[in-house]
Amino acid sequence: MKNIVLYSLLLWILSSCQKENIQAINKEASIENQGDLKENPLLLQPITSSIQTKEKTMSTLYGNSVAFEDAMKIDSVQYRKNAVLYEVTWQQKPDEVWFGGNIPKEIQSVERLIFDDNGNPVYQLYKGKNLQKVYSDAKASHLRTKYILSQIPAVSP
Repeated sequence: MKNIVLYSLLLWILSSCQKENIQAINKEASIENQGDLKENPLLLQPITSSIQTKEKTMSTLYGNSVAFEDAMKIDSVQYRKNAVLYEVTWQQKPDEVWFGGNIPKEIQSVERLIFDDNGNPVYQLYKGKNLQKVYSDAKASHLRTKYILSQIPAVSP
């Protein structure tokens, strides 16, 4: 009887040492270096999210407190002066915990919309591991601004 308990204990110790340690926090998807960004958008309030299956990316639209208040208005969204929106886009990777699920991998881009004194959005694009400001042409900036502003805020109880 003593041997069975000893072997069971030894087997339990060996099998517990073999298991892979899965990280509970996805550090790869976080912002390690803010680069040219003035603030970390991941610390702001999420407004909505989307998945682009063909591009294998996922995005979340974040906003500061002014933008979040404006986005939650029921009738129509009209962003005021000092509202700031961030569209953060990640590459996707398979989730190690949930079969068939995808989670964010690394940040692909951060798009920033700042609303000026007249309520007009000013578009800025940041890319790369160090999130450096990238200049885009007027047409691309206009299309991306239009897309970001067309997103419908997620409704929560």
